[in-house]
Amino acid sequence: MKRSTIALVAAGALAVPAAPAAAKGHGHTITIKARSKLDQATGVDNAPTGPSAGDVLIFTEKLFNSRGKQIGSDAATCVSLFDGTALCNGTYKLPGGRVFVQLLQPGPTGTYDQAVVGGTGRFAGARGTVTVAQSGSGDRFTFKLRVD
Repeated sequence: MKRSTIALVAAGALAVPAAPAAAKGHGHTITIKARSKLDQATGVDNAPTGPSAGDVLIFTEKLFNSRGKQIGSDAATCVSLFDGTALCNGTYKLPGGRVFVQLLQPGPTGTYDQAVVGGTGRFAGARGTVTVAQSGSGDRFTFKLRVD
């Protein structure tokens, strides 16, 4: 897997909470906006040599709010598929808990949605989406989380 592919795919992974939590038993929506900065990335080039289905990307990112303050981090693994997309699982570590996502990463550019499949702490039972707008200067994330 090429380094440029690793950096571009890694640029789209995870973010942090801004809305106050509501009382338990009353569903509420939390919207969070964040930017990412790649922290670490490594790729596993499975046979055949070069970009191919089965290659794996593992990466971590730091997440920042609009003022540039670090608000969390993320980690993900992605497996390349036959059509240039990648199947990914990721975890966002945010104040008060974690958010878990699954997605089909369409490539290194554009905007796409991640499916929120759960969480811990203040995000326990979370559902919703994380919309990722990919950019060379750092991806932008908009979390729309429904928590009961």
